[in-house]
Amino acid sequence: MANRETAMKILQIESELNEIVRLVGIDALSAEDRLTMEVARMLREDFLQQNAFSDTDSYTSLEKQMGLMNIVLHYAKVAGTAIASGANMEKVFTIPARDLIGRAKDVSQEAYKDEYAKIMKNIDEEIAKIVEEGGER
Repeated sequence: MANRETAMKILQIESELNEIVRLVGIDALSAEDRLTMEVARMLREDFLQQNAFSDTDSYTSLEKQMGLMNIVLHYAKVAGTAIASGANMEKVFTIPARDLIGRAKDVSQEAYKDEYAKIMKNIDEEIAKIVEEGGER
């Protein structure tokens, strides 16, 4: 359950960072802390929220839920490595795959494994391209 513990830790850190943001603003946070805030938001909005009116989201298997959490944590890992190597933070935060992550829970139970694999591949490719472009611009 390492991924579950990682997700819980991210959400706990976010609550601490929210206090700093309230006092001095988001610009006071380091790039790593801003990534933590983004990933925590993704966990809350894309993973934890459920749409009872959606046929694909009102009930889902544990495996599909774990797959979605793995996508978010994969993004966190790849984005963190990229930002640490000097990649443009704003570009990393706005890759097109982020939209795919947000819509991933709407993928059918039958198709989620293939779709989730494609999303993870997109994350890797899009962030690798940003890293190749170089540092902050």
